Parts: sequence; C-alpha cells; structure tokens
Amino acid sequence: KLWKSGKVAAGTGLGGRLRVADVLAAASAPESSPAPAGANPPAGPEIPGPHEDQPIRGIRKIIAERMLSSLRNSAQITLNSSAPAARLLAMRARFKATAPENGYSGITIGDLVAYAAVRVLASHPKLNAHVLDGILRSYSQVHLGIAVDTPRGLMVPTIRDAGSLSLREFSARSKKLAADCISGSIAPDLLSGGTFTVTNLGAFGIESFTPVLNEPQTAILGIDAIAPCPTLDSEGSIGAEMRIGFSLTVDHRVVDGADAARYLKDLADFVASIDLALLS
Repeated sequence: KLWKSGKVAAGTGLGGRLRVADVLAAASAPESSPAPAGANPPAGPEIPGPHEDQPIRGIRKIIAERMLSSLRNSAQITLNSSAPAARLLAMRARFKATAPENGYSGITIGDLVAYAAVRVLASHPKLNAHVLDGILRSYSQVHLGIAVDTPRGLMVPTIRDAGSLSLREFSARSKKLAADCISGSIAPDLLSGGTFTVTNLGAFGIESFTPVLNEPQTAILGIDAIAPCPTLDSEGSIGAEMRIGFSLTVDHRVVDGADAARYLKDLADFVASIDLALLS
C-alpha cells in the first residue's frame, strides 16, 4: 500500500532495496495535500540565486514543435565542405563599389552563395524536393526558403521561383522578405511552400554547424564563415587562402551521402569560379 501511494519510491539499501527503516519512516510521514494543477512551475535543479521563468509560447513554441517534429520524422545527416572564396570576395567588393542606384551595391556574400545554391540545384532534383506520405516529390522550380533572425524568433520566408530571377532581383527580393519578417508585416502565405532552404551563420563567425531540415524538405544548406586556411603547393611551400564553408543537412531516407557530396562539390566549383559561372 505504501509503495502504491508513492510514499516509498526507493529503498536506502544496496541497489535501492527496501529496508525496514524505510517502511517505518514512510508509514510515520504526515499526509500532504496535492498542490492544484498549474499552481507552481515544474521543479528544476536546486540552483541558488535569482532567476526568471519564461513560458515557451507564440512563435518560439511553434519553432520548438517544428524542430522536434523534423528530427523525429526524418533521418538527418550533415556533410561539411568548403570552397575557395577569392573570386567571391572580389565580386562582392566590385558590387559594393558601384553606384547604389544600379541595384548591385547591396548584394552580399550570402546573396551570392544562396543564388549559386539555387543555380546548382537544377541538376540535383532529389535535394529540391519534399517527402510526403512515402513519396519523393521533386520540383522543377526552386522556391527558396531563407532563414531570417527576428526579435520574435526564426522565420523562413520563401522566394518564389528563385531560379527565374536575376542576381539583382534575387538580392532585392531576399532583403524585402527579411525586412517584412523583422517588422512583422510578412504575408502568411510566404512563410510556407519552400522546396529548399538556406541559412547563413557565417556573419557570426560560425565555421561549421548542423542545420535542421524544414519539413517536408529533403535538404537545407548552411552558409559558414569565410576564414583563412593553410595550403601546400606542389613544391611543398606553405601558404594560405580564404575559403568559405558549407554545411548541408539532408534526409538520408531519400538522399544518399554520395548525392549530397556531389551537390556540395558542384556548389564549391560554382563558387570558386562564380564570376565566370554567373555568365553561363
């Protein structure tokens, strides 16, 4: 009876065995009335000092639920790669030096890499796809989700048919969507319908991370920081070059590691010669 009532949860003997003293102590303990539901927050570790409790609700609650659902319902693996960034940096510098009215000065490294990611997806349909009730649905157009950090939490607006846009149009569209998310004026229908997502933490100096899939998408690309890396030429001389990192998470149920690796290789080749690649 004492065991069922919860007064004796475990014994103090070897291996948690009950001793006579445990039973006697439980029998003599005063009855306590249960606290009303919701009267107190769940007990946490005994940590001294002031603290603040914040309910997880609103957008943060939705984000939490979606992240858990994504990890629970897919087999996620992340591959990391990098590419030479010299031409990428040079192109960004040339754009920045142009007159603002031409519409190129605001094009960022993130814009260039995201645009490259869209162009490369054309030959990798498994990564521009959804998994729906046991069906892999690949799309001919890329509707690109871009992760945006807002005061209310992470939001992922969609650039519709991103592959049909020029680089200048793509950059302007991404900035407009990000600004609308931050201000809270984003149209709800633009927060869904993406077929592939890009998230950029490179500006924070992050050199590698593990993006979480945006269900039901099969892939998400993380843009990492540009950092100097050591090199060794054919004559054994040590040098350094600037490289940009990529972190690609895929759903391993439908995308093999080799498929993901081929996409990263093609993306790295595109970025390494981005000035020429954008002419094609």
